[in-house]
Amino acid sequence: MTASFVESLSVVAVGTDDRLLNVATSRVASSGAADVETVVTGAEALTHVPDADCLVTTYALPDTDGVALTERLRSEYPDFPVVLVTDQPDDRVASEAISAGVTNYVRRDGTNPPEALATAIADGVESYESRQALRESEQRYRTLVERSHDGIYIYQDDQLLFVNDRISEITGYDTDELYEMDIWDLVHPEDRAWVKSVGARRRRSGDEAPNTYEARVLREDDETRHLEFSVQTTRYNGKAAVLGSVRDVTERRRQERELAETKAFTETILDTLEDVIFVFSLNGGLVRWNDQLCAVTGYTDAELNEMDALDLLPEEHYDEAVQKVRDAVTTGSAVIEAEVRTKDGRRLPFEFRGAPLFDEDGKIDAIAGVARDISDRLAREEELVQYQTIVEAVGDAVYTLDERGQITFVNDALLSVTGYREEELLGEFVGKVMRRQDVETARELITELLESEERTRATFEMEAIGRDGSHHACEDNMALLMSDGEFRGTAGVVRDVSQRKAREQQLRRQNERLDRFASVVSHDLRNPLNVILGRVEIARERPGEEHLDAIERSASRMQRMIDDLLTLARDGQTVGEMEPVDLESAARRAWRNVETYEASLHLEDDLGVLRADHARLASLLENLFRNAVEHGGETVTVSIGSICDAESAADGGQAESGFYVEDDGPGIPDSQRDDVFDSGYSTSDEGTGLGLVIVRDIVEAHGWTLRVTASEASGGSGQKQRESASGARFEVFGIDWTDGK
Repeated sequence: MTASFVESLSVVAVGTDDRLLNVATSRVASSGAADVETVVTGAEALTHVPDADCLVTTYALPDTDGVALTERLRSEYPDFPVVLVTDQPDDRVASEAISAGVTNYVRRDGTNPPEALATAIADGVESYESRQALRESEQRYRTLVERSHDGIYIYQDDQLLFVNDRISEITGYDTDELYEMDIWDLVHPEDRAWVKSVGARRRRSGDEAPNTYEARVLREDDETRHLEFSVQTTRYNGKAAVLGSVRDVTERRRQERELAETKAFTETILDTLEDVIFVFSLNGGLVRWNDQLCAVTGYTDAELNEMDALDLLPEEHYDEAVQKVRDAVTTGSAVIEAEVRTKDGRRLPFEFRGAPLFDEDGKIDAIAGVARDISDRLAREEELVQYQTIVEAVGDAVYTLDERGQITFVNDALLSVTGYREEELLGEFVGKVMRRQDVETARELITELLESEERTRATFEMEAIGRDGSHHACEDNMALLMSDGEFRGTAGVVRDVSQRKAREQQLRRQNERLDRFASVVSHDLRNPLNVILGRVEIARERPGEEHLDAIERSASRMQRMIDDLLTLARDGQTVGEMEPVDLESAARRAWRNVETYEASLHLEDDLGVLRADHARLASLLENLFRNAVEHGGETVTVSIGSICDAESAADGGQAESGFYVEDDGPGIPDSQRDDVFDSGYSTSDEGTGLGLVIVRDIVEAHGWTLRVTASEASGGSGQKQRESASGARFEVFGIDWTDGK
């Protein structure tokens, strides 16, 4: 090579002929001149190598030889061009030089040494620069490959030969593990067959197969990832191989899937929506609508296509509708309540919501909206007003709570009980007006109700806490609030039962005293009773039957006294379950249970149904009947009827209703009426003096009131006439009639 090919050349020379070197280098440099640095020793030459393009050396040097110098140079600069100029007549030195890594060598006694040296220098420098450029290019490509966001790989015979770091990041395997794996172990089992078929098609000549496709891979942690593959056939070590890149598109596919699901969901909603969907242009013409508009108005699509939006509204709504369209254009949205006029002339209340639609230039070209039939809402609002009026009119306290137990509604009665203002309770936890143990009880009941398939309400006793710290005994009738099968909270009616609790406690104490009293009395009476009854059996064998009859009557009277005492003590002041009782039927059964002889019972028409303890009411009536027969005689007439206390209403109070039991007997003197309910009081030799006590206690246990007066059967009228008339009349007030009395 004698033609010059580089613009400049820098050569370091040690122990060479300057003339030979200058001629040779001038032929290499395009400018005809080269920068030649001549040194004496090999050590000096090594210091100039970093700044030179080539080293020219002879074999014999003062401090070393050309072969040894080359070996030292190669340890640091493996590819740097070295040309050895030798005077040796044999090839031994050339062989050693080549073994040491000399790029080329020139014999001084050869043909045209300057030309040979120039060629050796040119070839060495060119080869060195080519290798440098290749190395730099390789380094650049390696950097690009390693830093690529995509995974890069080469595989051959189902084994990976090269992977960049991104492949490890995507798969979760380190590089050594990947090199030992079968590539198909990475592909998802459900995708392996068709991915293999794509590769087979690509290997067949003339068969079109995609170079880009998607498939799933299994990471080291068994997570499935979606990858996009780009592959092409290449050769590696003389054999066919596959070069490919992969991009993780899992997140993109997830977003696309969610977008598709959202789109499908939206389309499904629009297809099944009961609301009217519409679009109309700014000049009012209908552009689009859903089937619901046809269903609501009765117009066909063809008819709507020829109509303006305002054609669907009565004329009185035109001005407001036009203004709302302007509002939508200027503010971005508008709402209007107006009637829709149907094809058959009906007018339906609707709520319209509209917003502007923009064209590609960002200009408003239409209004889109939703119209909802609000007939049910208006009806519910009216019903809600009615319910709110009822709730406020109810004397009991009413509240609602959300699912977290926060107060969402209270009526005036609850505010009156607690002493709080409405704003002090709304949004507060119910524990503000309820004891902690009562809150826990309510939670347990709510859990039971939610688990029950039949019960939706429960009742429990609690104490309401007032603003001043006072406690009020109450009964909470609680019910679940459910919406679409979901628990939304509770509603409750709270009734103050302080008086009832006090009465129950008082009755409990009275019953305890009566029980002790009955035990003592019954014990004292049974001993003489046993003696009397024993002697009766003996006396019947002797003359004087009248004495025996008297003894037997006394014994029977004592027996009735014992029975009355036990009734009074155990049952007189208690009531069981309250239930509707037909008064006429109860009176007839009680009359049959009493020895009435020739007495008669007269019942007023339509006595009604009252709430009472069935057994206790029967005992009350039986004792009144027995009292009438004992004091009025065996032919007495007993009457029962309903009453209304008009005098209380005339005095400014509320009229009380009830029933009376009266007879046409001798009556009760006015001076003795306050004593008839005392234990042991009786004007009859047959009486025990306890029957009316039992009557009084049963009345009080029911929460009723009892009054005794003269019978109206004698024909008297007015309070004064009744007090002087014959016959006894017992009046029971405060009855809870269930048939409207």
